[in-house]
Amino acid sequence: MGQPICKACGQPIAGRFLTALDATWHPEHFLCAACKRPITDARFTPHQGRPYHQDCYAREIAQHCVYCGKPLLGIYRMDYWGNAFCQEHENAYPACDFCGRLIPPQDQERGAEVVRCRVCRTSAIETVEEARPLFKQLIQWVGAQGLRYHQLPLSLELCTKAKLRHYLHENGPTHSLGATMSVSYAQEGQALRSEVSGVAVLQGLPALVFESVVVHELGHVWLVVQGAPRAEAWREEGLCEVLSYRYLRSRDTAESRFRAENMERNPDPIYGEGFRRMQSLIERKGFARFIEELEHSKRWQ
Repeated sequence: MGQPICKACGQPIAGRFLTALDATWHPEHFLCAACKRPITDARFTPHQGRPYHQDCYAREIAQHCVYCGKPLLGIYRMDYWGNAFCQEHENAYPACDFCGRLIPPQDQERGAEVVRCRVCRTSAIETVEEARPLFKQLIQWVGAQGLRYHQLPLSLELCTKAKLRHYLHENGPTHSLGATMSVSYAQEGQALRSEVSGVAVLQGLPALVFESVVVHELGHVWLVVQGAPRAEAWREEGLCEVLSYRYLRSRDTAESRFRAENMERNPDPIYGEGFRRMQSLIERKGFARFIEELEHSKRWQ
């Protein structure tokens, strides 16, 4: 065997040498890539083929937890948004209802009806004054998809979960974020007609969530206005979810893609499986044709 060659200086090594990172080195040339001082013990951390003191690696190279700032040297977690954090925070902090980000104690709200992170609170729709311009734009967007309301004046209400339960005729806890406000008229047990007055949405939703909920409810409004026959819940909710999904995909932002992907994976038998079944039916015909046929035939295909 010939003399070992030092990887750092390229010269033969006549005396003591060390072996590390699949190479040989003069001991004085095995330097930390960060501080440039020799690594004099066996404890070092390799990164991209270069050695680092453990402290230097933690300070200069390692990702740091977004919640506590500690260097992430072992197993750690990362959320959809690329935020890395200590494994122990996963069960210690609540997750945002809307984006899944963890919420450390200093960012947690007290008494809120929904669990929101700081990011989602930033865009939250808290007042009708904030909501009305968006509502008008969303009605126009839905109309451009072929769902028209014949200039029906629609109201918008931001409300509490208790009020939503009232509109939805639910007694227990609700996971719904919106409701269509309508009245049905019947005679001798036979349904005559339904009239819709507007949409109610939970107060404090992040803007994109508010928009997707409104679009979903406008789907229900359209079904009432067109006099579409009542169908299985998976059909009606599935169609409205397809409409909301199309809106999210049209936005093409990180947030809209996140929500659209969640819709694709939703395990709920009505809102998830119903969405996927209706999406499959609609894709075979095309959205515009499906809507036109439902509008004119009053029959679910």
